[in-house]
Amino acid sequence: MRVAGLVGGSADMQQWGRKEQGVDFFDAKGDVEALLSPLKAVFAPGNHPAMHPGRCAQVVVAGNVIGHVGELHPKWRQSYELAVAPMVFELALDAVLARPVPEFKPVAKFQAVQRDIAVVVSDAVTHAALMAAVWAAPTAGLLRDAQLFDVYRPKVAKDAEVTEGSTDRSLAVRLTLNGDDATLTEDQIESSVKAVVEQLQMALGARQRA
Repeated sequence: MRVAGLVGGSADMQQWGRKEQGVDFFDAKGDVEALLSPLKAVFAPGNHPAMHPGRCAQVVVAGNVIGHVGELHPKWRQSYELAVAPMVFELALDAVLARPVPEFKPVAKFQAVQRDIAVVVSDAVTHAALMAAVWAAPTAGLLRDAQLFDVYRPKVAKDAEVTEGSTDRSLAVRLTLNGDDATLTEDQIESSVKAVVEQLQMALGARQRA
């Protein structure tokens, strides 16, 4: 059994604040993420007979491909005489139904702490790989959120000249830390940040940027 959806037309209702904009891949991707939540899906290039070659992604959960999302194949768009190509997704129904039911957690009583880290990694490192490494760090449950907020390709000095030819890039991540029992101490904060940095070094070969 499969569950599928199709979305087309305007992304929002008409409004004076901005021009009308049609739905795109990221709208359909967001629908899939909402449908699977709280499971975390990973999206990778894929192929599906009903979707446009090169504009289709696999939906991967826990290492298993459970479906696809992408733009409707041109032959179907032409067959149905659609002026604009809609976005479609198809998922295994069992995988959707297997998602865990969200559990209630009390609101934190203590002030959260944010710390920014910047690491230099290979240009081949994906956002998904970066976030997976961050969350794999042994922070004793103190890491509550992680957001990539800056990407920068540093200049590299070579033979006394400055070039832009580096294949590395600097990624800045904002970590949100908090505890359930008490306000975090500086030692707990520094230990958690250090654990994330060391995990990035081990998993991705990252080096911390000063």
